[in-house]
Amino acid sequence: MFPYIVNRFFIGKSAITIFRVFRWFLFSFPGRKVAMGIMILWLILASGQISAQTLTLFDCLDKSEQNFPLLKGSEVLLKSSDLNIQNLKNNWLPRMEVTGQASWQSDVPSMTADVQIPGFSVPQAPKDQYKVALDVSQTLYDGGRTGKAVGVEKLAGDIEVQNIEVQMLDVSKRVAELFFSILMLEEQKQQINHKLKVLESRRTELDALLANGAVSESDLKKLEAEVLLVQQQVISVETNEETLLANLSSFLGETVERASVLKEPSVGELLTPEPRPEYSLFSLQKKRLEQMTELQQRNRWPVLAAFGQGGYGNPGYNMLKDEFDIFYMVGLRLKWTPWDWSSTKRTKMVLENRIRLVDIEEETFRVNQIRAVNQLDGDLLRYQQLIELDSEIVELRRGIEENSSHLLKNGSITTSGYIDDLDAYISAQINKDLHQLEYLQRMTMKYLTGDKKIKE
Repeated sequence: MFPYIVNRFFIGKSAITIFRVFRWFLFSFPGRKVAMGIMILWLILASGQISAQTLTLFDCLDKSEQNFPLLKGSEVLLKSSDLNIQNLKNNWLPRMEVTGQASWQSDVPSMTADVQIPGFSVPQAPKDQYKVALDVSQTLYDGGRTGKAVGVEKLAGDIEVQNIEVQMLDVSKRVAELFFSILMLEEQKQQINHKLKVLESRRTELDALLANGAVSESDLKKLEAEVLLVQQQVISVETNEETLLANLSSFLGETVERASVLKEPSVGELLTPEPRPEYSLFSLQKKRLEQMTELQQRNRWPVLAAFGQGGYGNPGYNMLKDEFDIFYMVGLRLKWTPWDWSSTKRTKMVLENRIRLVDIEEETFRVNQIRAVNQLDGDLLRYQQLIELDSEIVELRRGIEENSSHLLKNGSITTSGYIDDLDAYISAQINKDLHQLEYLQRMTMKYLTGDKKIKE
């Protein structure tokens, strides 16, 4: 209920109106103590509503990041990486395998005797054999390959997540462009509306002068035609502004209804650029390649494991005993490849070449970043110089417009001459506002581009 009251009766009211309501609650409303409590709660809610009506540039950047679809993908990537790491760590858990076999073979080991001994028969392995066994193995030492493989997989997941951060930077730049484009259109709209009010005021004055025969009807019609043209400009600007607001809303995940809620940043907020995520990406890529190089070396180290086998079958380990029996065996197994015909060496050389390629990509990116920052610095210097002259130009154009207004009333100049002077004045004011916004836009781009001296 209170938010409704605030929106309905408080937001958008002038300070005088709010003061009058406050005074009435304190001195005229029955039950002043209750009124005071209600008024305090009202002011708290209203302040929250008022603060919620503004969106700073950094608010927009934060909201666009939270609404970025691939941000959910980073969580999926991290979960997938964790699952892969768990699988790798399973190398240290016992491995169990159950095997079963039933077979018949055409021949088996046997012995023949030239002399038959009464009561004694030569044992012979059965041709039909049956066996069920459980094999268990436990790695005792693997040369550190599992630990290195876990490190490689973790860095692979970090690289995928960092790639999303790099893509997010492009979204931030797009949001910043929309943010300032909307502010620029809003400034243009305000100046065009100001021009429209001036023209309507002049039209009223010309109506009175026309009645007295001081001006011709064609002068009035020229002014009316100019009013219609300005109204068309307002429609065009408003339409473009609505389109940009809709685009900005799609990035933020919430509706931005009007440009007036956008608050332009201060220069101080943009003086400390953030590090570029690409440098972290390059660093992660090189670390992963280095870990892969070490893993290749560890793959040649010996692996020691304990193993055991237990089962039941016919025959058991005694092949000449034709009956079902229990059998088992335990021991240690060593596996080592001392010579791989330089395969590991060549693989390490490939990985080292890939590291050098990443270094080349990083250096190329750094050079391009320096060029981009130098271009932005040049733009900033240009806009600083333009802004210094804008105020003087606006004052001169204002004086010319005011003088032309008096001359128009006296019939000393034509309506077209006055409109030209008014256009020049409004254009000068628009240029001044746009130059200030363009300066802030370049500062924002430099903030997002990153300082050329910051690498990580």
